[in-house]
Amino acid sequence: MGLTRVFMPRSRARCAIHAAMLPTAPAGITALFVAVVAAMLIVGLAGAARAARRVGPAARRGVRLAAVGLVGWLALMVAMAEREFFVDFRSLPPHMLLAIGPPLLAMLALVFSPAARPWLDALPRAWPVAAQSFRIVVEIVLWRLAVAGVAPEIMTFTGRNVDILVGLTAPVVAYYCFVRRAWPERVAVWWNVAGILILLNVVVHAQLSAPTPFRMIATDPPTTFIGSAPYIWLPAFLVPLAWVLHGISLRQLGSRR
Repeated sequence: MGLTRVFMPRSRARCAIHAAMLPTAPAGITALFVAVVAAMLIVGLAGAARAARRVGPAARRGVRLAAVGLVGWLALMVAMAEREFFVDFRSLPPHMLLAIGPPLLAMLALVFSPAARPWLDALPRAWPVAAQSFRIVVEIVLWRLAVAGVAPEIMTFTGRNVDILVGLTAPVVAYYCFVRRAWPERVAVWWNVAGILILLNVVVHAQLSAPTPFRMIATDPPTTFIGSAPYIWLPAFLVPLAWVLHGISLRQLGSRR
């Protein structure tokens, strides 16, 4: 009872009414989204473990701790979303900051810490670039949610979201910059910078179209689906992961130069 009361938003009744008015996300699309999250969790940890084996026992222990932490974080986000904590968009500070802030800060602190340099040196440079291909599937999911009336069109490639271009070009940049080495590495630098800005554009539009006190873009429906399970994993895991992959790649390129 006490835990439920902590997670209970003050405007729960209004949120519940609004949620009832929204169509239900197609089961197949939700399953695809969960599969993307699971795949990126496995791919990310497998890549980190492979690099850690070249570094030493301490790095391997760090990867195991990261695995436990990530699984726990994803479970916590779902538990809080099930208690409608994130569908209260009227609270200040915004509850969504709790979803996207801690994982982003933790991942960036880890990547840019001096202790991470040996691990980054052992990680293939093509890996963090090629891994961004997952954004193709995420954009397809968002598009199908918009078709179903769950997400606003502004969040898709038919609206103002061009993030799918990052996913489509990721394997090309990884191959020609780091495998064939036909392109100079500065191409990867500028690709990473463009990817960061494109993702920032998506996040800003999501926040400005959400029913918060700062809403500036009216959409039908508003961007409320990200507060429900399992779509809370979009801001709580996939968005921070995309930014961190860019950070890893840029740090690798900067270190080499």
